[in-house]
Amino acid sequence: MKKLLLAAVLLAGTALVAPASAAVLNNLTITALPAGLTVPQSLSNPCIICGTNASAQPNNFGYNNFVSQGNLTSFNMFSTNIIGGGALANNDEVDAIPYTGALIAGLTNIGLSFGVVIDVNTANGGETLTAFQLIDLDLPVGDRVIFDFTGSLNLPDINNGNGKGDYLITGFNLAPYLGDRLIFRAAWNNASDGAESFYLVPLAAVPIPPAIALFGAGLAGIGLLTRRRKNKMADVAAA
Repeated sequence: MKKLLLAAVLLAGTALVAPASAAVLNNLTITALPAGLTVPQSLSNPCIICGTNASAQPNNFGYNNFVSQGNLTSFNMFSTNIIGGGALANNDEVDAIPYTGALIAGLTNIGLSFGVVIDVNTANGGETLTAFQLIDLDLPVGDRVIFDFTGSLNLPDINNGNGKGDYLITGFNLAPYLGDRLIFRAAWNNASDGAESFYLVPLAAVPIPPAIALFGAGLAGIGLLTRRRKNKMADVAAA
């Protein structure tokens, strides 16, 4: 699995960069939520990876309640179905307890297609997301990454404070994978201040046009097209 994930990162270097109006790599899209349009954790549940208490977590759905220490700036985290929340011993997929596609889709209002909200907590201009993936453990090794954003995307903190969503990941469809064992993976660096959180959310809970307020995506090693938060809407209009 580790070789598979490394290969996914390396292969991303051959992909085309998406237009500046969308942050898209492979089959996932990341949209910046405009300032003031928050998706609180009470709507963005259940948690899958978060270094904080998930008070709205369903009783039958676990999560990786990882430890965010001040001396750590890079994270490679996997979800895990530890009821009540628990941290993985080695931040490795071999320690993760998978979900099933049916368990995820059966959550209230989540369904076969859903979003993942990222709540950024930073003091130094934003973390850099390098991967977000959904991995199917029941597929052959070379085919296990079924939904994939791999590259390098700066994530400034748009809606300051813990408990307010900043970005939305879309493109998931669990219809072919309902009986399979699934885990999520998130990797980011330049971390500071509090812990990032990743929550599942029904798309109806995030009423924004699909092309609004997006940050440009670049590939790892190539660099990014970043914008100041105050000017992002004007930049998109002028693109």
